[in-house]
Amino acid sequence: MPSVLTFTEVGSHRLNEDVLVVKQHEAEPKVWLCFMADGQGGQPGGGPAAQLACEVALKAALDCSPQELQDQRRWAGFLRLADKDVEADVETGCTTFVGLCVFNGQIFGVSSGDSAALLVSRDQEVELTSGQRKNPPVGSGFAIAVTFTASINGPWQLLVMTDGVWKYVGWDRIVAISRRSRGAKLLAELQEAARLPGNGRFQDDFTVVLFEEDDQNAIAT
Repeated sequence: MPSVLTFTEVGSHRLNEDVLVVKQHEAEPKVWLCFMADGQGGQPGGGPAAQLACEVALKAALDCSPQELQDQRRWAGFLRLADKDVEADVETGCTTFVGLCVFNGQIFGVSSGDSAALLVSRDQEVELTSGQRKNPPVGSGFAIAVTFTASINGPWQLLVMTDGVWKYVGWDRIVAISRRSRGAKLLAELQEAARLPGNGRFQDDFTVVLFEEDDQNAIAT
């Protein structure tokens, strides 16, 4: 079973509009669920939209059996449900969304926007969310659910992150850090790479979760 570490911190504005939920499935602790959303900036209600999207998707996922969570159609449904509920709430704006589960040597998930999931193994690195659409966003009522899967074995790391991470650290540097470091040291190096010189702040909300497995190459499909 993988180890899991998380980190989130507000960026240059007053409120952190990133939301991260990581939870083991109640029916099977070996199933890890992860939902991440980054409220759309420049518009009201981004933070509440991110919160609601994660809450709705988590509840729907927990209502599914571990076997049902291995169906990509379920993951597309979670995103569509979040999109519909966020659109219907008058106090919410729009948000990015990544949802996935890690179970039994496999990853199943769905995304919309520009938050990202990166799988790094001994032989390769795969951006699982590379096919996602940034627009229309979750909360518009028209978000496009792009699913992904990956089979995993051998030592691997899975990084789920908002754009405040990959945009200011850079993909090449994220991969390089992942290949030389693990655990808390890896997260600390990502933070150091993104912080502004002088004041040490982040330019944008910075949220990342690291799943890591030592004992188990990874092939995305």
